[in-house]
Amino acid sequence: MFTALYQVAKNTFREALREPIFLLVLLSALCLIGLFPVFSMFVFRAQERLVVDSAMATTMLFGWGVAVLIASYAISREIDNGTALLLLSKPVQRPVFIIAKIVGIVCAVTVFCFLTSVATLISLRIAGDQFRIDMPLFFMYFGAIILGLVIAGIHNYVTRSSFPMMAVFMLCITITIVALVGQFLKYEGEVPGLAWHVVPALVLILYSVWAMASLATTLSTRFNLISNLLICTVLFLIGLMSDYLVGRHAREPWADSVPRGKAQLWVATYTFAPTEMGVQKWNRPERIDSGEAFIVWSDSDKATELMDMGDTPEATWKDGNGWKDNVADLDEQPVFMARYDKEKQKDKWTVTRIKDEVKDVPAGAKGMDARFTSYVFRRSVNPPNTPSGGTYTHPIPDGGSYIASAIYAVVPNWQLFWMADALAANKSIPGSYVFFGAAYTVVMVAFLMVLAILLFGNREVGRQIIE
Repeated sequence: MFTALYQVAKNTFREALREPIFLLVLLSALCLIGLFPVFSMFVFRAQERLVVDSAMATTMLFGWGVAVLIASYAISREIDNGTALLLLSKPVQRPVFIIAKIVGIVCAVTVFCFLTSVATLISLRIAGDQFRIDMPLFFMYFGAIILGLVIAGIHNYVTRSSFPMMAVFMLCITITIVALVGQFLKYEGEVPGLAWHVVPALVLILYSVWAMASLATTLSTRFNLISNLLICTVLFLIGLMSDYLVGRHAREPWADSVPRGKAQLWVATYTFAPTEMGVQKWNRPERIDSGEAFIVWSDSDKATELMDMGDTPEATWKDGNGWKDNVADLDEQPVFMARYDKEKQKDKWTVTRIKDEVKDVPAGAKGMDARFTSYVFRRSVNPPNTPSGGTYTHPIPDGGSYIASAIYAVVPNWQLFWMADALAANKSIPGSYVFFGAAYTVVMVAFLMVLAILLFGNREVGRQIIE
């Protein structure tokens, strides 16, 4: 089984690189990425952002396009010309066949993304200056592309082997050499090196292309090229808008008090009045476990006084009198939250009831005198949506829809792979995010493999030849 898997995957990989359309799309992407530094001369203090955004978008869109094209060629065309029937007539099981196809196509698009990613690093190095570009490296880059094609042409003339596949292999060598030269090449007396900080963002783009390649291969078991391209385009557009279309309705349960856990802690507030029928929107969630505010917690039903901590509360604070600075150290759910504002001259502490807030309403109060502010909490790695719902007697937002959560989990969210905004804000992409992105992609690819096996299980592969 493993021998058949390897052989079919290797053959699929080789056939994908031999496709002229693969080389044509690759050359188009490489030339565009190489020309972006020229366009950066027309912007002011944003040349790096223009190159990064444009190069990442080119890698993603062209990568998705080539994934759909070679996936359709690898499956639907082999079914039409009888190659699939020939393979399946031998001891090659259908699940092995389809998994090997996905693996081979994923390897092919990995080569595509590797070349465009290296080209992106070179392009950023060329556009490193605000008023001029590194012309020697610029000409070396395009010279490497021409050299790779010339060597591939000579090899094709001598050996009669595949020109597209040899051209791709030669481009891997020549462009990588240019990248190494760019790492150590001096520019105006300095060695700026390559922009290695964008590598995590490029890896996430690779993940998205893997997912699209698996999706396109799965769909090609039942659809031809045009139908496959149309469906992938629709899923691409839906995935780009999934946060707005589905994500805001997905289930995000909020708690009346601080939940346990180590994820980021978010709080949302709303002032309830007994005359209201319901709540549409709470205030935008705010993260409270980071920033300048110093916060302590108490699980006592009655708040005790807090002492002035001066200008360095973090250094002088000691747990006591029922208050703790780590909510996990409490025996019960916190009832009170106290914030310390060192800028105030007096009354630096602001003590707030965060559980059963209605208890602060005076007995017998009516109308607006009976209003109170409810605090709800949620732990989430990503910023949660603004909650909605809740009533005066039940001041907890709606948790969200299970159906929306299921749809949100199934539909690929392409925004998770796009980190250009983070790079523009000079934020580093943590390794944990790249790891969870890999896990998300592996689960998605595994799901698509299972779906492809089911779709291909009873697919007729010989009727076309008979007709």
